[in-house]
Amino acid sequence: MDIFETIKHDHRQVEELFSEIEKTKDSKKLSSLFHKIYQELNLHAKVEELTFYPSMREYEETEELLEEAEEEHNQVKILLEELQSLSPTSSEFKEKIGKLKTAVQHHVQEEEEEVFPKVRQSMSEEELDELSQEFEETKSKLQKEMAGTKK
Repeated sequence: MDIFETIKHDHRQVEELFSEIEKTKDSKKLSSLFHKIYQELNLHAKVEELTFYPSMREYEETEELLEEAEEEHNQVKILLEELQSLSPTSSEFKEKIGKLKTAVQHHVQEEEEEVFPKVRQSMSEEELDELSQEFEETKSKLQKEMAGTKK
């Protein structure tokens, strides 16, 4: 998979988790699904911030989009932390999970429709291949670290 397909795959996984969380009323399942969303979004954001975003800084065409993308990541992280302290059956949880979904959808749409084309235009195939490999390796490393801290 190229870097864009890899990131899109992550986006689709999180969209599926949001879809599942909207369908369930069971508090244990809500909690489990939120935990997965929390992990996936934090992992995805960290990998993007360590690999994809630094590469965007190198090009004028993509650097201008970077500030907004980073701000969106910060908004998502704040919502995730706020949700972490709430009961999944509370009305506040339902309201905030809706805000989180909206924020993530907005970020995904901008990334896929605006950022990806500009990055593809700015970088050579070789640079994109290297970035894809770096993204995958960083993600794998962070997943192992996260799995180690759960024990």
